[in-house]
Amino acid sequence: MRLSINWLRDFVKLAVTDPQEIARLVTACVAEVENVEILGGLLDRCVVGKILSVKKHPNADRLSLCDVLTDAGVKKIVCGGINLRDGMRVAFAHTGACVKWHGTEMMTLEKTNIRGEESEGMICTAAELDLIGRFTQKDDREVIDLGDGDEGVGEPLKEYLNLDDVVLHIDNHAITHRADLFSHLGFAREFVALGLATWKGGKKGRGGKRELPFPKTPLPFRCVVESKRFVPRCASCLLEVDAIGTTPLWMKKRLEATGWRSVSLPVDITNYVLMEMGMPLHCFDADDIRGDMNIRLSKNGEYVTTLDGQKRRLAEGCLVINDDEGIFDLLGIMGGLRSSTKERTKRMYLQAAILDSASIRRGILSTGHRTDGATVYEKGVPRCAALPVLLRAVELFLQLVPGARLVSRLEEWGDDGKATPITLSLDRAASLLGVEIPEKKVVKILEDLEFAVKRSRAKSESFVVTPPLHRLGDIRGQHDLIEEIGRITGYNEIPAQTPVASIAPPIRDMRAHRFRDGLKECGYSEIVPISLVGEALLKKCGLDPLAAVEIRNPIGEELKLLHTSALPGLLEHVQRNILQAGDRIKAFHVSNVFQKGHAEHMELGVLLADVRPRRESRAMLEEPFLMLKRDIGRILCSLGYSMELAVAGTAQPFVHPGRFAELSARPSSCAHSGEPFVRIGTIFELHPSVASAFDMPHRAAAVLLAVTTLLEIAPSAIIAEPVPQFPAVTYDFTETVRHTQAVGDILKRLRGSHEYLESVFVKDLYAASSSEKESYNITLTFTYRAKDRTLAEEEAKTAHAKVLALI
Repeated sequence: MRLSINWLRDFVKLAVTDPQEIARLVTACVAEVENVEILGGLLDRCVVGKILSVKKHPNADRLSLCDVLTDAGVKKIVCGGINLRDGMRVAFAHTGACVKWHGTEMMTLEKTNIRGEESEGMICTAAELDLIGRFTQKDDREVIDLGDGDEGVGEPLKEYLNLDDVVLHIDNHAITHRADLFSHLGFAREFVALGLATWKGGKKGRGGKRELPFPKTPLPFRCVVESKRFVPRCASCLLEVDAIGTTPLWMKKRLEATGWRSVSLPVDITNYVLMEMGMPLHCFDADDIRGDMNIRLSKNGEYVTTLDGQKRRLAEGCLVINDDEGIFDLLGIMGGLRSSTKERTKRMYLQAAILDSASIRRGILSTGHRTDGATVYEKGVPRCAALPVLLRAVELFLQLVPGARLVSRLEEWGDDGKATPITLSLDRAASLLGVEIPEKKVVKILEDLEFAVKRSRAKSESFVVTPPLHRLGDIRGQHDLIEEIGRITGYNEIPAQTPVASIAPPIRDMRAHRFRDGLKECGYSEIVPISLVGEALLKKCGLDPLAAVEIRNPIGEELKLLHTSALPGLLEHVQRNILQAGDRIKAFHVSNVFQKGHAEHMELGVLLADVRPRRESRAMLEEPFLMLKRDIGRILCSLGYSMELAVAGTAQPFVHPGRFAELSARPSSCAHSGEPFVRIGTIFELHPSVASAFDMPHRAAAVLLAVTTLLEIAPSAIIAEPVPQFPAVTYDFTETVRHTQAVGDILKRLRGSHEYLESVFVKDLYAASSSEKESYNITLTFTYRAKDRTLAEEEAKTAHAKVLALI
């Protein structure tokens, strides 16, 4: 966005004229000013000169000797221009002027001698005076040609070219939420609020309803809209002209200063109104419209030929206008070639339509074509702009276009929108801004920004504020009003305060990290999948998608739910990596899980799967279920917990119905106190159907452990015991046990049954003979030790016999 200071003077009287100070305040309070461009900055000591004579340089083939008439008389110049002629008016720079030598390096001109001939200045090219945008230059040696004649000779070049303006280059990204600021009128409001200017004649800018001579004649065609949601507000009319006319110099200069190229008077008027009032509009050749106009969304594969002559393929959902002959306009982005105004145009249909910003954005992406008008439209032009913009354009047409006259009534639909009053609490404003702003100043700031302010009847320290219609897009609540007060006051006016807080590090619970470390020491790899899953994955895992929490703005169908368990991430990991694994794949991850009707909690998922078939010689203790049980038990023990397995109730769909148990824990020191175990999770073997769905050919076991619940149990302190002074006696004993017998019950009877028995644990499990399918072999290791002496063999055997009798 380019902002002309001279153009702003149409609306306001500047109280601050220093461009740098203006840029500083605008940057601090409104939007970043990227550059302050002083037009004609290199034109000091430059005048309009007239070449009286041109002759060849006697000592250089590519140079000429010129006599140039200037404000200081006739100057002799040595020049390398290739388009010099007698009587030509040129841009002449006196000695002392600063120019860009060959359009690059800055240099100050001095009187000099070139190949034996004196030269007292320079006849300049457009590049040397930084005027490339104003004059075309086909060759580096082509000087500025101001035509023949005597008009303006000796006049300062800056005045002759009307380059006495200052242009502020505003960063568009800084005003992307403020569609009203893509205009000089919008910035005029900001200048008044900042104290940089006052309204001229007390008028708050242009935009009031103008009295124009609209006849009662209806349009010769209808404008039908597929859905008013896409065009909620529109104003239009029909004009007749004798000729399209020529753009006046003052309008050309303003458009050029703000980055526009003059095309034709009708197009220039629409661009001028866009820059002045912040809304694009379009002028159609009414004689090229066949039948009624239909505003609709495009279908995939349709085409439109735009003003630049390009035939563009459209995706579904772009806003277009068609008539009986097809699509003739890509609405809001670029006009169509067929309906554009031409030299022969006699009837012009002028339309100012408020368009759905999402549809414009869709059109930009599908065509890959962005225009200045589309950039403004996609920000969301306020509805209240439509009628004032159309009336301003009609006013300019009637003033500037030869024979222009209105031949239809004003056609419009929709309304300007309705503002919702917002309650503003001064206490809340002071709390958020960190400084109390006087009541009178708050009211003045808001009123200068054209808000309506009334004192609240309910609360003495509150106001009821109604936003202006041009701010309905970005003023939604009290926080927006407070932001307006803060930025106009100036954030630099808010005293800086260093925050005061304790820097003592918080108490950290390292148990979850120690659990992770324990699993890694056992050979498990930690994975970190995202917490988003899809319905298909949950169903594949045997989980209910209806229990999952759905997010509001999903990236896609496969990432629209928060995971209800750590299991899906583990199973996906195994499926992706099973071919790269060895005999087993071992993985875990810790994550917060979410279920409808349940509080969010942290869950640990661990999975151990056989990748290769188990050899017959391998013991049963190498089954994934028992290996996982052993690893989890050891880690819990290292953290100060005792673990217990109990027969669980109904198995979930992803669990093998005969191979699962509940995991419970309690502090290790409570083994003899009778304190109950607390359920912390489940250990299970995967259901064969689930394992098969994830390409696991053999058995796989998993643990789902509620870390949040575990952390609520205070662990026992781990106290190191002294190394025993006396040796132990160890015996292994193998017993055939039926599947109906619980090994846990056997171990409970044995442990603590004799004062010499230090420990007993399962060393191995083996399948019994093929004829004994109802039983299996268990090998137990017994350790005996006396605390005060070396235990004799006979004593150990006697104690061992008593213990075995309990099996």
